[in-house]
Amino acid sequence: MNKPNQSLAIASILLLTLTMTACQKQTNAPAATDSQATPAISSTTENQQVDDNTVTDSAASSDDEATASVVEREPTKSFDMGMGDTRKATLKKSKDYSLYVFDGYTLDTATNRLQSTNNPKYYAEIEKVSSGSNLDELRNQGIKELTEYGEVKEYKGDQLAEGPMVSASLLLQVSDEKGVHDYIIWEDQQSKDTYIFRAHAPEGKESDTFLTPALTSLSSIMSNPDS
Repeated sequence: MNKPNQSLAIASILLLTLTMTACQKQTNAPAATDSQATPAISSTTENQQVDDNTVTDSAASSDDEATASVVEREPTKSFDMGMGDTRKATLKKSKDYSLYVFDGYTLDTATNRLQSTNNPKYYAEIEKVSSGSNLDELRNQGIKELTEYGEVKEYKGDQLAEGPMVSASLLLQVSDEKGVHDYIIWEDQQSKDTYIFRAHAPEGKESDTFLTPALTSLSSIMSNPDS
């Protein structure tokens, strides 16, 4: 073969080899198609929608629980006072709480006193104490306050059975011929707020009849949701 023909043949072989190599690389390279890319985007969107729905459901659940915790109280309620004595009381509200009050009693929201309407020297003071208050500290405070009236006795648990203060955390009392004076620690079972009740029934014709209805009223206390 002469040199021009030999050079032409070599050039043709090189061109063919390069063409085949290029085709092989194109065939072997993975192609990213629209059908392959779409699921990844779709999966991200779906996950985001699930998370958004979860947040929405969680928020709705919290709102429902908050709404459920707000108890609508009836305007009147009947209480069994024992010995077949059933009395109706009317709901009264202050800024911080509400409770049921019997006829013959008045709730003075300015002084937080539940008192006999006709004789205000028979009364019970209502004090809402700060959260986390220590019961022992409150007990010592109560003993100090009541000492001026006489010998202080403590009652709790079974000692308060069948009385309106059966669920009291603590009841301190001075009781003698001069009257009855109570210092009571009470926890609102719904809000877990703590209250101090200071009840005073000095000697006189109402000393025997004032306390039971007054303490029954106090046992119905409930903190306002926004207080």
